[in-house]
Amino acid sequence: MAKKKSKSGRRTGRGKGANEIHRGPTRDPGPTANVGCYFMLVAMLVIGLVIVLLEVFG
Repeated sequence: MAKKKSKSGRRTGRGKGANEIHRGPTRDPGPTANVGCYFMLVAMLVIGLVIVLLEVFG
């Protein structure tokens, strides 16, 4: 008997692949996660202040 031809490129027993990302429970990062946000806010304010000062005194 001839061997049954298998479907090439398909793997059986697998889920949807990239759509099935199993992650654990989401962690609460706490107050330290806001440091980067505050840093970006302060940096944008400083850049805006420098631009205003250069426009006024320039």
